[in-house]
This record gives sequence, structure tokens and C-alpha cells, in this order.
Amino acid sequence: MSDLDTLIPQAVELVIDGEPLAIKPLKVGQMPGFLRAISPVMQQLTASDIDWLALFGERGDDLLSAIAIAVGKPRAWVDELAADEAILLAAKVIEVNADFFTRTVIPKLDGLFGQVKPPPIVKAAAGSTPSST
Repeated sequence: MSDLDTLIPQAVELVIDGEPLAIKPLKVGQMPGFLRAISPVMQQLTASDIDWLALFGERGDDLLSAIAIAVGKPRAWVDELAADEAILLAAKVIEVNADFFTRTVIPKLDGLFGQVKPPPIVKAAAGSTPSST
């Protein structure tokens, strides 16, 4: 994988419901809605082995809304997918975006935070406080 591929991840091509789709990392405009939709399922998605049927049973509406946002399709389109296609699509959306965040965004943020120095701690002189004078 080249440095350019790391900075600009390539789309994952899938054919879902007979339609070719390019699964790409989220655009900044998609993030607010996607994050609102996906937040309730984040704990399940960070498990080492995702139980997709349980996830759809417990938080399916949130997950389907997040998928629709990520692929730029109406929620009704996602709702009409066969279960195996919806699970595949969800897995690819999570895979493409998790990889992008862990390899690109988080290291850059860590570097930025490492450059920021906290303000010095100012200690009050011992024995005097504003209320004791």
C-alpha cells in the first residue's frame, strides 16, 4: 500500500442488490448524522467478534440509518435489502471507516495533542487565601 493510499483510502467496490457501490470513507458532511445514528451501537461494533444478528435485533434501526448515510442512499433503499446484503454492506462501511480513522485521523490527532503544552499550574501562596484577609 502506498503512502497516497494511506492518506486517501481507496473505495471498496461492492455489488449490492444488483447495483455497484463504492464504499468510501465518510465525508465531513456525513459525519454528524452518521455519528448520531451509529453512537448507540458503538459498544457492539468494538467487540472482537460482532454478533450481527443480535446487533440488528437490538439496534437495527440505528445501524440501518448509519448505513444509509454512509452510502448516500435513502433509508428505504437500505430497508429493502436482503439480510445477507445488509450485513455485508454494514460490515464494509464499518471496515472502511474504522481503518481510515485508526490509521489516519487518530494518529494525526495524537500528534496535534502532543504538540499542545498544558498551561502552567499556578499555586497560591501558602497561608493566604482571598477569604482570610
